[in-house]
Amino acid sequence: MDFLHKNSISAIEMLQTRFQQQQNAFFTISNLADPRYAFLIYAPLVFSFDWKIGKQLIWVIITAEWSNQLLKWILHGERPYWWVHDTDVYNKTGAITPVLQQYFMTCETGPGNPSGHAMVTAAVWYILVNILLEKSGGVSTSIKNLITSVCWTAYTLLLCVVSLSRVYIAAHFPHQCFLGIIFGFYLALTMTKISLDGLKLRHYVMMTISLFVSALSTYFALWVVGLNPLWSVERAMKWCVKQEYIRLDTTPFFSVMRYCGYMLGLGVGLNSRFNREAAKVHFTPVMKLWMMVLSVTLSMMLGWIPLPRSSAVFFYISTFLINIFLPVLFVALVPYGIIKGKSTFYCLSEQFKKEK
Repeated sequence: MDFLHKNSISAIEMLQTRFQQQQNAFFTISNLADPRYAFLIYAPLVFSFDWKIGKQLIWVIITAEWSNQLLKWILHGERPYWWVHDTDVYNKTGAITPVLQQYFMTCETGPGNPSGHAMVTAAVWYILVNILLEKSGGVSTSIKNLITSVCWTAYTLLLCVVSLSRVYIAAHFPHQCFLGIIFGFYLALTMTKISLDGLKLRHYVMMTISLFVSALSTYFALWVVGLNPLWSVERAMKWCVKQEYIRLDTTPFFSVMRYCGYMLGLGVGLNSRFNREAAKVHFTPVMKLWMMVLSVTLSMMLGWIPLPRSSAVFFYISTFLINIFLPVLFVALVPYGIIKGKSTFYCLSEQFKKEK
């Protein structure tokens, strides 16, 4: 791996030098590909458009986040910004240690392999591309083939651009992004073949417990074999040029709390009285549009609530609770609010007509 890492460091150094003036573009791309937006934007947006596809997408997001976190622990991948300082490869050869630029987005604290940004992006956009292709099924064969080619080409270019942004900020080696893409693609491909109908609240509770236990088991299994599961946090704190670049929301246990809370919240929302009432109503395009706007707006507002960072335990508990409420919000409360709002508006309109 040292040979692969060393050559990748040279590529990263060249990339940072060559595109120094375009750094803001790379920052924007890397930020937009953050897995948090899969939870805050893509999930509520797609669910508002189509409940069945939205539920499938949420399962893909949760599974991608969970599997990525376990793979990172198991594969024990380095990150460029600390490896270049921590390795003795350059001392052995007498070569000068390359200078990699660190940015405010660089110092992530989890292991680097595979890339979470690349993996979640590959999984989420596979579902979104499939939706678009399914909705274009009524066009002629030639146009259908053209749309298919354009969509999958754009999908590939998107993944390449996201990977370049992660490599540019020295958060990942190129092979880690490639592995993330492969894992994310095949994960989404597999999940689209699984039926999620008929799941009750108890199934979601059991799934939440399974996710948590599997993460905790992996954590303690690494301890048993003599490996420190939090070794990457120590490396990040040691080699990050500015301590303010290190954030609790990049730690492994933040991911655990996020996907466990989201899974439980999805089960609570789907099996609530509010969701059952909303499911009886046919949502018009206007109602769906309102649901999209409200769901994404409220989710983003919740996502930007500052969490207490004085205590790591309290921070993780707060993360868990917020991520329970997030899917309940757009799966149950917003749809129910839409139908009640429509009913109230209709009653007021009829009363106004009678009075007139």
